[in-house]
Amino acid sequence: MGVRSRARAILAAMVLWLAATGVSRAGSVGPPVAVSPRAEDPFSKGPLSKDPLTIYAVTFGPGDHPFFKFGHDAIWIHDDAAGTDRVYNFGTFSFNGPRLILDFLHGRMTYWLSVSYLPAVLASYERENRTIDVQELALDPSAKQALRARLDVNARPENRDYKYDYFLDNCATRVRDAIDGVVGGQLRASARAPARLTLRRQALRMTADYWPLYVALDIVLGPDADRPIDRWGEMFIPQELARGLSAVTVSGPGGTRPLVREARPVFAAEHRPPPLETPPARARSFLVAGSSVGLLFLLLGWAATRPQLATAARIVLRALFGLLLAAWGLVTGFVGCFLVYAWALTDHVVAHHNQNILLFAPWALALVVLGIGIAFGKPWAGRGARTVAFAALAAAIAAALLKVGIVRHQENDRLLSFSLPAWLGIYATLAFYVGRWNPGRR
Repeated sequence: MGVRSRARAILAAMVLWLAATGVSRAGSVGPPVAVSPRAEDPFSKGPLSKDPLTIYAVTFGPGDHPFFKFGHDAIWIHDDAAGTDRVYNFGTFSFNGPRLILDFLHGRMTYWLSVSYLPAVLASYERENRTIDVQELALDPSAKQALRARLDVNARPENRDYKYDYFLDNCATRVRDAIDGVVGGQLRASARAPARLTLRRQALRMTADYWPLYVALDIVLGPDADRPIDRWGEMFIPQELARGLSAVTVSGPGGTRPLVREARPVFAAEHRPPPLETPPARARSFLVAGSSVGLLFLLLGWAATRPQLATAARIVLRALFGLLLAAWGLVTGFVGCFLVYAWALTDHVVAHHNQNILLFAPWALALVVLGIGIAFGKPWAGRGARTVAFAALAAAIAAALLKVGIVRHQENDRLLSFSLPAWLGIYATLAFYVGRWNPGRR
């Protein structure tokens, strides 16, 4: 991966949720999937030759790149009469658009429905070592024709674009809605039961193997990602849509039948374990990390006051403390400012009303200047940093108190267990040790 590609991947992980789906692939050649011939369609009254269409829901597994962690969906239509295999893909967007980063940050990405030929699609995903599974849908001939007509109209240049939402309107939900439309709403009716997981938990389980994205999503997602949803809403994940399709029984001219006639793998990824069924808790890891941060600042503050150390050593420790404090303020303050921006100025609904603003205090940016002042031994810098740290600690405690139910529930226990001990250690250091730093005396 080149420097430019790596920078884009890191930016996507820090700003959050670009992991949400796969993007389109086309342009390579590979072998088509064989379709087993059958003399008789068990769900129709006549020979299969009178119904040339076969419809498949295609599920692509996660890939290595952060863009591909959630997997991808498409609809494959095999036309036996015309000898064609066309893949309808709602996950297409331009990597090279001049407004790509701005549109992404503001939640205003434009995706579109593209139509590709099956061999090129399969070859592309196989190169990325991503599992490919297909589910043949047991639709009656009129429903198949209706689905193809709907997709063809949708793929026209004047109809194909849509505003993408990583949780509410993506490649999987568009496939879900298209199939539901030709079965008379029976898919949606079957998915009214409570979901297995919330939007947040689904996102975290899919990114559990890539910790920068896991942490970024946990920080950026607000309480809307924790509200109760049903199985229908959970189908924004391709894997969950595949499960939902397999669970549906539909009624039609041929009687009642499962919606999925047959499910089979097309390509199995090598050395790639399947996604976790539930996200890892990791609260203990966050607590250890936050406690380590707080303890590090305490130890530096304590050591810088030891009269047994030479003056030069204490000056170095004080400078190290100040520089680390400046770095901490830069990171936490930037994250807090970004959360305010995501709430106030973007269309990312799942990032609004984010209580993590209290854990990553935007005003911590002041510690950049104050920390450098401490490094140079300025008394005013220590007093100012103490005030900033006290306000940040108070905000973190307020975030914990919100758990009593005053506002909408937000699952941020992991981040609380990190931020509280970190801010406590920083404030305690500034309160008890900074005033005693006097390198001029032994």
